[in-house]
Amino acid sequence: MTEKELNVSSLEELVEHGIDRVSIAAGVFDGVHLGHQLLLQRLTEMAENNGSITVAMTFYPHPRAVLTPQHPPPLLISPEKRISLLHYYGMQAVVTLSFSHSFAAQSPEEFIRNCFHSPDLKICGLCVGSNWRFGANGAGQINLLKEMAQHGHFDFAAVEEYGKGGEVISSTLIRRAVAGGKLAEAEEMLGRPYSLSGIVEKGHQDAGRDLNRPTANLDIRYGVMPPCGVYAGRALVGGRAYVAAVNIGTSPTYNRPGPDKIRLEVHCVNFSGDLYGQTVEVELWEYLREERCFFSPAELKLQIEADLTRIMKIAEFR
Repeated sequence: MTEKELNVSSLEELVEHGIDRVSIAAGVFDGVHLGHQLLLQRLTEMAENNGSITVAMTFYPHPRAVLTPQHPPPLLISPEKRISLLHYYGMQAVVTLSFSHSFAAQSPEEFIRNCFHSPDLKICGLCVGSNWRFGANGAGQINLLKEMAQHGHFDFAAVEEYGKGGEVISSTLIRRAVAGGKLAEAEEMLGRPYSLSGIVEKGHQDAGRDLNRPTANLDIRYGVMPPCGVYAGRALVGGRAYVAAVNIGTSPTYNRPGPDKIRLEVHCVNFSGDLYGQTVEVELWEYLREERCFFSPAELKLQIEADLTRIMKIAEFR
């Protein structure tokens, strides 16, 4: 039997939890988008047929962050969110392998031997994307995994990439959509609204003092920021959801000296309480308007009330 949401760093650790039969889906899974979800669904079907536990095998840090540290990809989601989503989409256990230069230098055969073999664990199935590459310089291809499956007498599936609108869905494509402000496109590829999460840090408290609409300032460490502006969205706080107004930008109305740091501020409608130090996830639904410099806080307050009226109407259809 397996515990709910079991997370380990090697296949061997699964044995300690009474697991002896597994089917594995392997990949980085940044974003856990529709293409990834198709792969996970295929694995779930496979595991039901062969009577095994579903396992997602993923890697951290992102391979490109190790191999090309001068151009690391901005992760769509945090490692914790990725694990949570993998469980949400049916994985009973998640194995996160540490990716390093020595790990990347393994030959394809060494990669298979070190990642997919365990003396006390039977591999019953394996699912990967049809274009998945592994081992040094990506030399390992699908045919090698097929041979491994034949010799090991277990199920194998190379799942075709998922296309939408004539393009193959990928984490890179989603990053570009978000950075370009195309939130509806990103949502279609993810199968859910794009979200950012961060820890609430102390801000200047202008929104609460001058505008009667206190905001939480989030320290965003993972994810791609969309263009500056005001957005309709939803904030997830302590297991509860609140309709939210989100501002991404520099708050130009207050024109403070110093570097213009891009900040994400969120006002949670009908929320009361202290959020400092808490983690808040913010779904971004729709772009409302550009960030403006108003003549006075009073003028800004009127605009915020108009924004909230629009946001509440948008929320009715969500």
